[in-house]
Amino acid sequence: MKELDKYIVGLVLFMFLLPFSGIAQTKASLEQKKKKLEHEIRETNKLIEATKKDKTLSLSQLTILNKKIKDRQELIKVYNSEITLLNKSIKNNDKEISNLQQDMKMLKETYAHVIRKAYINRGKHVPIIYIFASKDFNQAFRRLRYLQSYNEFRRKQAIEIQNIQDTLNKKIVELRTDLDSKRVLLNNEQTQQNELGKEKTEKETAVKTLSKKENQLKKELDKKRANAKKLDAEIARVIEAEIRKERERAAASAAKSAAAKGEKAPDANVMKVSPETKLVSDKFESNKGRLPWPVDKGVITEQFGEHRHPVMANIVINNNGINIATTKGAPVKAIFEGEVAAVFTVPGGNKAVIVRHGEYLSVYSNLGDIAVKQGDKVKVGQVLGSVHTDEDDNKTEAHLEIWKDKTKLNPEVWIAR
Repeated sequence: MKELDKYIVGLVLFMFLLPFSGIAQTKASLEQKKKKLEHEIRETNKLIEATKKDKTLSLSQLTILNKKIKDRQELIKVYNSEITLLNKSIKNNDKEISNLQQDMKMLKETYAHVIRKAYINRGKHVPIIYIFASKDFNQAFRRLRYLQSYNEFRRKQAIEIQNIQDTLNKKIVELRTDLDSKRVLLNNEQTQQNELGKEKTEKETAVKTLSKKENQLKKELDKKRANAKKLDAEIARVIEAEIRKERERAAASAAKSAAAKGEKAPDANVMKVSPETKLVSDKFESNKGRLPWPVDKGVITEQFGEHRHPVMANIVINNNGINIATTKGAPVKAIFEGEVAAVFTVPGGNKAVIVRHGEYLSVYSNLGDIAVKQGDKVKVGQVLGSVHTDEDDNKTEAHLEIWKDKTKLNPEVWIAR
C-alpha cells in the first residue's frame, strides 16, 4: 500500500507542476497582440480608402500600405506562434492521456486483484467472526483497525480511479478543443498569407508608378527637409529660451531658500532646474510608455530616426519624431500636462505647438487650426489644434517630437502601445 501511495503522490505532483500557467500567460499575450494588430490593420484600411478617393497615386498611399504590410507580417508571426503553442499543448495532452491511461490500467488491475482476493477469502474473514476469533482484546482491536484500514484503502482506490477517469475525460476534451483551434488558426493564417500576397503586389505596382515621378518626389523630399530644418531651428530657439528662463527660476528659488536659512545664495550659473520643474519632469518620466497618443485614431507611418525612402532606396530619411496618419480634421491633443512654450507657423510647413513638461518638451507640428496660445496651462488630452490635410496628395499626418533639453527622444517609446 505504501508503494501505491507514493505512486499516487508522485502522479499528483507531476500533474500540478507542469508549466500550464506559463503557457496560458503566453497564449493571453499573443491573443492581446493579435487583437492590437488586427485593429491597426482595420484602421490602416480606412486610411487607405480615404486616400484612394484621390485618383492620383501618392507617396502617402504607399507609406500607409507599407505600414499595413508590416502589420500583416507581424500578425502572421503571431498566428505561427499560436500554432506552435497549440502544437506543444497537443503534444503535452497526448502524453498526459497516454500516462493517465497507463495509470488507470494499473489501478484497475490492483483494485481487481484486491477484490478477487477478498472474494476468495470471503468465507475465512467474515469481519465479525474474524474479530471475535481473537485470542484477547488487543488482538481484536488490531484486527478491527486492520479491517478499517483495508476498507479505507479500497474506498480510496475507487475514488482515485474515478478521479483519474475524470481527469482523462477532461484532457480528451482539451485535446479536441486544441485540434479544432489549430484548424481555425491554420485557415486564418492562410487567409493572412493570401492578403499579404495581394498587398505586396499592390506595393510593387505603386513603387513602379511612383518611380516614374522621381523628380517630383525629390522636390517633395527637399521641401520636407527644408520644413524640418525650419522646425528644428524654431525648436532650438525655444529650447534655449526655456533653459534660460528655467535657470533664472532655479536661481531665484535657490536664493529665496538660502535667504530663509540665512545662508549665501548659490552661484546662478550652476543652477539647472527648480524643485518644481524637477517634480514635473519626474512625473513625466514615470509615465514613459503610458502617455496617450496625440490623436484618437491613427497609425504610425514614419518612425523615429534614419530609414530608407519608400521609393528611392538610395536616399536616407531622418525623422526627429514620428508621423501619424489620421483622419481629416482630427484634433491633436496634449500627451501630458504642461505649459504652452510656443505657438508658431513654419514657413511652408503649417503651424506647430510646443508644450513644456518640466525639462521635457513635446512638439506637435503640421497643424491647421490652433486652439491654444503661448503661456496657456494645458491638461492631458486637451485639444491643441487640428491636423492639416495636404490636398495635393490627400495626406493627413500629425508630427510628434519629444525632447529633453537638447536631446531628441523617440516618441514611440513614450506613448502607449
